Amino acid sequence: MLLPALQPEAAAASSKQSEDNLILLEVRLGNQLLSDAVTGYEIGRDVYLPLGEVARLLTLAIRVTPGEGRASGYIISESRGFSLDVPGGVADIDGKHEELDRSQFKLQADEIYVASKLLSRWLPLDLELDMSSLALKVRPREQLPLQARLERRKHGNRPGSAYVDPGYPRLAAPYRLAGVPVIDQTLGLTASNGGGRRQADASYTAYLTTDLLGMEAALYASSERYDAASRLRLTLGRHDPEAGLLGPLHARTALFGSVPLPGVSNISSSSPTGNGVVLSNRPLNQPTSFDRHTLQGALPPGWDVELYYNDALVGVRQSGPDGKYSFEDQPLAYGPNEFRLVFHGPLGQLRVERQNFLLEQSAVPRGALYYDVGAHRDGFGRKRAIAQFEWGLSDQLNAVAGWQRVPSFDGAERSYANLGLRGYWNSFIATADAARADDGGTLAQLGLKTRLGPVSVSASHARLDGFTSDFFHRSPDPVRSRDEVRADGVLGGGAQFFPLSLQLRHDRLASSTRNLEVQGRISAYRNGFALTNALRWQRLGVDELADGQFQVSRRVAGVGLTGQLQYLLSPETTLGGAAVSADYYLHSGYLLTFGLARSFKDRELRATGALNKSLGSYGLGINGYYSNRGEYGLGMQFFMAMGLEPRSGRMVTDAQPMANMGAASIRVFLDKDLNGIMDGADEAIPGAGFTVNGSYAAVRTDASGIAYLPRLLTHHYTDIALDRDTLEDPQWQPRTPGVRIVPRPGNVNQVEFAVNLTGEVDGTTYLYADGKRRAVGDLKLELVDASRKVVASMSSAADGYYVISGIFPGEYFLRVSPEQLKRLGLTDTGMHIITIGRDGTVLNARDLDVRAQDGPSLGFHPTL
Repeated sequence: MLLPALQPEAAAASSKQSEDNLILLEVRLGNQLLSDAVTGYEIGRDVYLPLGEVARLLTLAIRVTPGEGRASGYIISESRGFSLDVPGGVADIDGKHEELDRSQFKLQADEIYVASKLLSRWLPLDLELDMSSLALKVRPREQLPLQARLERRKHGNRPGSAYVDPGYPRLAAPYRLAGVPVIDQTLGLTASNGGGRRQADASYTAYLTTDLLGMEAALYASSERYDAASRLRLTLGRHDPEAGLLGPLHARTALFGSVPLPGVSNISSSSPTGNGVVLSNRPLNQPTSFDRHTLQGALPPGWDVELYYNDALVGVRQSGPDGKYSFEDQPLAYGPNEFRLVFHGPLGQLRVERQNFLLEQSAVPRGALYYDVGAHRDGFGRKRAIAQFEWGLSDQLNAVAGWQRVPSFDGAERSYANLGLRGYWNSFIATADAARADDGGTLAQLGLKTRLGPVSVSASHARLDGFTSDFFHRSPDPVRSRDEVRADGVLGGGAQFFPLSLQLRHDRLASSTRNLEVQGRISAYRNGFALTNALRWQRLGVDELADGQFQVSRRVAGVGLTGQLQYLLSPETTLGGAAVSADYYLHSGYLLTFGLARSFKDRELRATGALNKSLGSYGLGINGYYSNRGEYGLGMQFFMAMGLEPRSGRMVTDAQPMANMGAASIRVFLDKDLNGIMDGADEAIPGAGFTVNGSYAAVRTDASGIAYLPRLLTHHYTDIALDRDTLEDPQWQPRTPGVRIVPRPGNVNQVEFAVNLTGEVDGTTYLYADGKRRAVGDLKLELVDASRKVVASMSSAADGYYVISGIFPGEYFLRVSPEQLKRLGLTDTGMHIITIGRDGTVLNARDLDVRAQDGPSLGFHPTL
């Protein structure tokens, strides 16, 4: 129950919860991902963070009592006390007493949110907030307990990951004949005046996902007033990370309809979409090909997406006519390859997705065969087909073979065959590839990838004989050889680091002419600014070209600023274009944006502005523009994502897209009749919380014991566990602590957590020797069920006392471990029969005796 002093503020906080800018942050400590979904609130020019969850993630001994607005504990050592009393307006931190500013706190029923600047001052750490990528980087000023634990793991040759697979049982989600779809829909209205012509237009787009005919279905449709041909795109199929599709084919991906096709090095680029079919058994969490990766997906109209590779901005895409984005064939380096997709919506929406790969871990296991087979007709009616295979000859050697048919530049079709080897030795990956076209052209290439300190390096040499493809165009003076060197890495460390990339290409042509190309990119992050400068220099025969692009962004709580400048250095020095934009979060989830764009060649200056609502159950924006040419326009855009909560039948709406993500409906109940099903006198449990892949989720069950968990990553294992600390009775325990699901678009996984009232047993362990009976510790006790399975174990304390809690209703045997008795040359005098009733029986003084095998018997008998 809330204290009376807290009730008005708590009510106000609750009413404002949907109005404040709620965000989900990824939390990192160095290269350790501590959580990918910590809830925060962007209020004014600061972000408010959950004190209890931050303490749990960093293993700080601070305990929060949110219903009372208080917290207590200590920082690092017990001599540095921590006491917080928000209603009283005081705090005692490390012996220092201070009065509190109530505006720096936000009290919720399940947490105390503290302004990040105040939290950083209280705790021995700096909190770096990157709002452009929704990331919170923790930089300790002194060693934290978590760091010491990770260091011990490192020296013990154990993985340093903060999350370990708990081994939860897999919960199946059968496909349905037809399901209720999840839909992202956008309605736009525009009016413009330009070139002496006035025009008004209306458009509607929808992206739906659901189960259909026992498969996943994704439908994209768009229609415009002045475009009679509506655009449609439909994909049907399945994904299975356990390779259980199509019987003996053991496929992980089986799709038909609008499908992409992967590319092949030196032959063709990836084809984003086309009508056809594709099959693959390649693991879903691996790159789309050996040394390249294509990122693509659904993107509503008006959205754009930025791609960051190892913290450097490498590209921006707008939503295409088919409602998709695609970054084709991004090169992969030896070592970590971290891709971050930052989605920006026209109404100020922001969403981040991440994909991480270690190239050296992508080798095909010994004896395994990976395949990609598919064919489609692309948007221009051209046919494409592919069949690629990778075979694990040994732990260090893979073989590659395949065939591909692609359209050529003259409109005809061309076929290619390719062979290759991949060798993995220590810190090197060596490659050898050969390809032959149906016109007789050939290519042979050798490559090497490795890592030198913080920099990944790759080099290759190719020889060609009449070979043409997407990468080697037909020319009167064709390429005879190509040498490439690429370096990717991060210079510096700590707060000063500089992601960089450098690529050199040297082509020797049939006429002995040499073409050179150098591309470089360097990024920097300082004082909240992210800066990236990319340069390109080319020498094609006697002609030279040099150009570049500079980008800058700065986003702190509530305020964002971005700018870019395009320039030409050779054959002349001139500016191409410049743009700058700013946005500012107002109260109640409204976003004000303003931008200027200058085209120096056309001498055009365009100003844009918008007022958007991007939070809550829908998004709504009003925008306009004006140029110095007298052109102007106004527009309105409405966005709403819709889905159905299957248990209650409640419609779920949101201003953020949902159709391309998974979801779960979780119910928690007190299972009084022990049948694992909510029925009869079973009671719903409100206020229960959960962890998702080890991170605390920002949802709690309602009065019906139901919580809706949205935006789960699809086609990947997701572990959902009940957070026992959120259960109000310490004797309540879930029969199954967690489950593993594989979310899919348009489907809501239904998860049940049956909670039982558990019991406990305590007693003392004794040793009988030399005619005396004395308490003895460190005896391993085991609780065994009727099937002789050990369901709980523990060791008695130094004084012999033990207590086993959380015992589910049923009958058990309590014994001393037979293995320990044998090892120590002891024998026990019997076992206890333990009976725990449905009401949570507590049994006391269940003592256990052991004696030396040649000693006298104590005459102990099992007791009830």
